[in-house]
Amino acid sequence: MFTTFTDWEFNDIGAMEETGSNMWPKMQAVGALSFKAVQTGENTARTMIQWPDAATAQAAVDGLRAAAMEMTDTKVVATAGGETKLDFS
Repeated sequence: MFTTFTDWEFNDIGAMEETGSNMWPKMQAVGALSFKAVQTGENTARTMIQWPDAATAQAAVDGLRAAAMEMTDTKVVATAGGETKLDFS
């Protein structure tokens, strides 16, 4: 499994939940296995998407980030990704 992380800055943090909910079907359509979003500050959030493999993630993640930015006034402030080594969920 492969995991991607995106740190976001929102003009309206309330839009984070709506945008995430609207994006989940799009994520599933391109192979995402799970999605989590955490508010990390007054107007910031971090999202985590799990993928079956790096190739699937890399083919989809930039397009998903762009789609989210079209839905609301947000910007990407940092990204990371890597092979999932442990998952106790």
